[in-house]
Amino acid sequence: MPSKLRWIGSPQIKHVMEMLGLPSFLLDVSVDAAGQGQFRFSHVSGQHERETGIDAAALVGKAPHDVLPQRQADTVVANYERCRAKRGVESYEEILELASGSRWWRTTLSPIFGAGKDGPVTQILGVALDVTESTLQEIELTQQLSAQKAAAEKVRAFATNSMLDSKSPLRSVLAHLDMVREGFLDLGDGKSQHLDSIQTVVVEAIAELDEVLHSTSHLRESPVEFVEIDLAHMCRDIAALVDPEGRISMSLPSHPVLGDWAVTQVVLRCLLEQATLRAVSVIDVAVEASGKDTLAFTISDDSAFEQSGVECVGDIAMAAALVKERGGAMTTTSCLNEGATVCVTLPGHMHEMQAAQPDARAS
Repeated sequence: MPSKLRWIGSPQIKHVMEMLGLPSFLLDVSVDAAGQGQFRFSHVSGQHERETGIDAAALVGKAPHDVLPQRQADTVVANYERCRAKRGVESYEEILELASGSRWWRTTLSPIFGAGKDGPVTQILGVALDVTESTLQEIELTQQLSAQKAAAEKVRAFATNSMLDSKSPLRSVLAHLDMVREGFLDLGDGKSQHLDSIQTVVVEAIAELDEVLHSTSHLRESPVEFVEIDLAHMCRDIAALVDPEGRISMSLPSHPVLGDWAVTQVVLRCLLEQATLRAVSVIDVAVEASGKDTLAFTISDDSAFEQSGVECVGDIAMAAALVKERGGAMTTTSCLNEGATVCVTLPGHMHEMQAAQPDARAS
């Protein structure tokens, strides 16, 4: 077992935090009667204050729910509790809504243990790195790649059709050659050799076209590279952005999945944002396997008006384009007083080690 991180006292920790030159924060940890961790900010580094624009004095001594919107506080507390419960380092990417706008952070939480062989977690040291620029570039590149792939597919389809169109008259030439040879009398004037040469050229041309068609057929069938996605964390972060005050009760998936991270992030962000604008009080998000290497996402809300025939525009149109480019599908159903449901399929599959637990309701 790796050695546990222990400190003699907070002054040493605070000194190291300031020396790091990275946004960092220190949490005091206690446990309530139900065994759940309770967290209060003990110290916030000067670099954290400068990069986030959050006044350190407004955080120190406060619990996350005292200073953050409810949904965002729920999200960060869940991260802190995971670190405390597993008594190990917790590292993740998160998106937080700050005064300067939405920012992406790569956050690492390290537990600090009290005295004794199996001393309790008494503090948690958090160090964050702003990865907004690289994350937004990844999402933008994914969208650009999607558009480029769609354009390339059109070119490939045009080229394929052109080659198929070219093969048809070449086959006609072969048929006419066969007709000419019927009853043909070789007079020794070289015409028979000319006919043979023409046939050879035509046959080779058809063979070359077939070779080109065969060599490009793999492009459509190339597999998508899957990565592990902490879907619960992703959905909590999105919920904190689209409904920071927790107006809507959301049932969110808790299953880890394997899939295309950037596409999943963009599509779920667009759909949850639209569902939040429509919903009266409830949104349900679910995911399940749908065939080999396909995930089916369902986003339902309790909106109370008819929405059939709504045109896909703006962010929804972008999400629909991404889904289509990945070979998936998006369908929307709605009915007066029965809410609206959006179903999306994307490449991916459930994680082999997924926990067999019900989806969490974030209210």
